[in-house]
Amino acid sequence: MKRWTVLFLAGGMTSCLLAQEIKSGTINVKVEGVENGQGQVRIALEKNAKDFDSGSFDTPKYLSRVVDAKGDQVSASFPAVPYGTYAIKVFQDLDGDGKLKTGFMGSPEEPWGFSNDATGFMGPADFSDAKFELNAPELELTIHLKK
Repeated sequence: MKRWTVLFLAGGMTSCLLAQEIKSGTINVKVEGVENGQGQVRIALEKNAKDFDSGSFDTPKYLSRVVDAKGDQVSASFPAVPYGTYAIKVFQDLDGDGKLKTGFMGSPEEPWGFSNDATGFMGPADFSDAKFELNAPELELTIHLKK
């Protein structure tokens, strides 16, 4: 009798673990407004407000992609991303130094953008304005660079 109880419990626990499998999807990002042939487009996917709001464009905390600026738009994919809330920041690195060039009072001198085409007031957009939900196997996003 104990053997059947142990088998029943083990089978039930395995079923629960499989049912709670972490779902993931692919985030496909299209960036429009690219200055053709000039440097690279750097895309950072962040998974929380702390990393998005405190991190710079130059040092993504979660996932990132670098795509050569060929044409007036570029695309990148982030596969196998667990379902959840995310935000994206992007800039076109015109001079290839890996850093967002800023001018007077920190205003960007290279094209930049955020998911939801969010904008900030006197600074970068907040996570709360740029966030989106990944809750399907595939998500398509378009970000328009601002200059």
